Amino acid sequence: MASRILGVSVGESFAEYCVLDGAETVATKRAYLSRENLKNSLQQFISTHSDKKISKAAVSLRVPEKLLDFKLNGAVAHITTEGFEHWLDLHNSTNNTLTTAELQFSLRERVQADGKISLPLAMDELEAIAAKLEMMQTKKVCVHLLHSAINPTHQTAVTNFLTAKGFEVFVPEKTDNADEVTRWRKNSLNATVAGLFSELKKEIAAALQNVVAESDIHFLTGDGTFTQDIEKNSIASLSAGYAALALAHKKSDVLYMGLEGFVLISGNAWKNQWLSPWGAVESKHVSYKELTIQPTLPITLNAFHHFDFDTEPESWDPGPMFLGRGQKATLIDLWADNAKLTKLDGLQDRTVAAGVQKFKNSMFALSKVSNTREKELPSLSKELQSLAIQKIAMEAVMFRHSKELLITGPLVELFANGFKKDTKASVDTNEFALSRAVALLGQSALKG
Repeated sequence: MASRILGVSVGESFAEYCVLDGAETVATKRAYLSRENLKNSLQQFISTHSDKKISKAAVSLRVPEKLLDFKLNGAVAHITTEGFEHWLDLHNSTNNTLTTAELQFSLRERVQADGKISLPLAMDELEAIAAKLEMMQTKKVCVHLLHSAINPTHQTAVTNFLTAKGFEVFVPEKTDNADEVTRWRKNSLNATVAGLFSELKKEIAAALQNVVAESDIHFLTGDGTFTQDIEKNSIASLSAGYAALALAHKKSDVLYMGLEGFVLISGNAWKNQWLSPWGAVESKHVSYKELTIQPTLPITLNAFHHFDFDTEPESWDPGPMFLGRGQKATLIDLWADNAKLTKLDGLQDRTVAAGVQKFKNSMFALSKVSNTREKELPSLSKELQSLAIQKIAMEAVMFRHSKELLITGPLVELFANGFKKDTKASVDTNEFALSRAVALLGQSALKG
């Protein structure tokens, strides 16, 4: 029996699985991660399709920006060339920092821009820092020494010393990028989420045990390449799934209408930096824009007391009201009676009648204090649906780079009507487009 490849796409709230045999999709599944465990759902999927021999797995892991907080996996210590301790905080637009003051250390050492050592490394200073870190029980350390990309002598010495002491050491990846601070930020953010990625990697490996060898599990990064050392490349995976979609559809922009977000992806445009809340971060990725309209935006009244959508999406945990636990009426609740939503894989049989009624009651209460003329819920819902679709279509026209546009994703059938007059737009109704794109890219890149 011919071997096949497994594509896995893991987001904050959903995971998709897709098995390809050549270009043919032979098995798919979506797991709702607030109700299902990643390891168990993937294990069950593999068990159900045990007749399909899988030779390799291509995996995309995406961490939402809001999880990029040093508190997530414990504080990370930073050791920096003296005088450059606060570089990471330059152009920081958030109140959060990538480390705490008590975990910021400096070394009196200096490598010049031409690679010459003008101030040798003082090992006694490093020994004192290591002793403090041991007392504080800090295990993860970022090493940021100036011009180490040109001459890594000091960086290597510090790394070897700390590793021998049992610390997990993170150093910036060696690249041609001369902007030190963007490399340092990437390294710091990688260290921040390394623990989370390590756990996800273990879960996936455990689920695929006895089916796919760990050496055949590969993780996609934002530049469209694969790695097995994903813990040290976590931030590079932030837009990995988007890279897969872009490379699968090179002749057009892609409007991906996912359950977790609506994103316009331009495969003909790539960027070398990600503008994060902490400042610019070295990270090659495909150009993408998250639309202002998102599936879980709360429905609210604007300054004129007319119905509108808020600006910050809600999480899928607890989720929209129609699933029974949500406390805010959201955009996606407007389609709670539509089988194209409720029959989607992962959402099947999850609609709660009491939740749908709660949404209707919430809309009725808002209508009573609004200046909207239309008070009947069916007509009001259609108006808001139309408003959302029009805004999405307008942004797709305004911001796409290519004349051609492919619209795909699990929610595409709810919004495709907005593009009927767009002669350059086409619709792909494959609700597993993301995991399929990851599998296709893996199939091409992981031959042999």
